[in-house]
Amino acid sequence: MIYYIMVSFAAILFSMQFLCQQKYEENCGTGLKEALKFSMYKGFTVIVMMLILNCFKLEFTWFSFGISGVYALCYILMIYFSLKAFSVANLSVYSVFTMLGGMIIPFIVGVWMFGEEINRFKVICCLLVIVAVLMNVKKGSGSKKAFLYYMLVFMLNGTIGATSAIHQNLGIANTNSTSFMFYSGIWTIVICTVWLLVKGEKTLILKGKSLLYSAGDGFLNGIGDLLLLISVAPGALDASVQYPFVTGGVMVCSTLISTLRHEKVRKIEYFATVVAFVASVLMTF
Repeated sequence: MIYYIMVSFAAILFSMQFLCQQKYEENCGTGLKEALKFSMYKGFTVIVMMLILNCFKLEFTWFSFGISGVYALCYILMIYFSLKAFSVANLSVYSVFTMLGGMIIPFIVGVWMFGEEINRFKVICCLLVIVAVLMNVKKGSGSKKAFLYYMLVFMLNGTIGATSAIHQNLGIANTNSTSFMFYSGIWTIVICTVWLLVKGEKTLILKGKSLLYSAGDGFLNGIGDLLLLISVAPGALDASVQYPFVTGGVMVCSTLISTLRHEKVRKIEYFATVVAFVASVLMTF
């Protein structure tokens, strides 16, 4: 039960993280350079947190160091292609592909690579989450480029979840979860710094509210990802359980936050939230 509590708490943190991203975009815009700076300072925050949580002691294996680079690169590319998608794509459909990728790919990896059991509750849960996510699609304009960006964010978000499961369960000597997250922060800073310098950016400094929003996102996302890593380790939850559960959880928490902020929420979105909640409950059986 403790792992379900951890994943539920992670879902709350991921939902709150969206507020930091929204405020940063309102303050700085959605340009590539701004997004890279956001990611870079987010990486700094993750590094500091993981050092403190690990009492300034780190484990190291080349496997963990290498795969944490893949993990970090996927997160950075998610930001890049999200920005590209926002300019040409239907935002609601984009969100659907992002959430479905984060659920379906880790589910497949868990079953295929680690022999996780498929039972009726998992199948019903996945179908209900898919239905709930699709309920949130709104009509809107798109373009010929939109589908490409949809598939890219689908694959990238799914790869982030799959990478976590592979690191924790492949059986190759790996570090603890906090060390893995620390190295992902290092990779994030290096990749973003090099990318910004290549783009000709002369200043890498964030100040005031922009820095606060980036640090807040790093804190919420870093702790959330750490909880998911811990709960998908051997002896904890299967990847085919965890990621559908967290997808449903994020939908429920995001709707509650929108309601508390007095944002306009459609009736079908409330119904989708109920479906997602039922799916999450079923996943615990």
